[in-house]
Amino acid sequence: MSEYSQSSYAQTAPPTHSAGAPNHGAAPAAPSKKIAIFAIVGSVIALVGSMVNWVISDAERATGGIKGIDGDGIITLIVALVAAILFIAAMATKKAALYLVGGVLGLAMAIVAVINMADPERLVVQKLKDEEGVSQQVAEKAAEQAAKLYDMTAGPGLYMVLVGALMALALGVLGFMKSRAAR
Repeated sequence: MSEYSQSSYAQTAPPTHSAGAPNHGAAPAAPSKKIAIFAIVGSVIALVGSMVNWVISDAERATGGIKGIDGDGIITLIVALVAAILFIAAMATKKAALYLVGGVLGLAMAIVAVINMADPERLVVQKLKDEEGVSQQVAEKAAEQAAKLYDMTAGPGLYMVLVGALMALALGVLGFMKSRAAR
């Protein structure tokens, strides 16, 4: 055998690149379960926040608060429960519409939280009307008086609802986009 029978030039296969190349029938990745799980966690945070103090006030000797379920917290509680169920169904079925509806429900919860953060007296008015049976005018005057006497601020429940709602909104939209891309 001669020394020249083996070539010193190695032949290599062309490089394979995935960027821009067709995937030849491989489906894009569906949204991971992490997206749905974190969206469920966001919904549960909003659900728990609905039952925590939404308005807190400090008096000289007493600290008091009004829970979310005494007013609009009922709305966020129900919406958060429905959103959590939708995200569980979305995780099981991988349907894009379920993620989107869950995200829209997150937006609704966020709107309710922001409205109540901007006007903490609103919950006081609702509670007076429901529990004391007073008229809207009387409840508004009493809430205005209470606001002058006590420092009423948004409580931790509103912040929990807002954080959970924004998580549900963002992850619902992300899950929707990934589900649509997987088609």
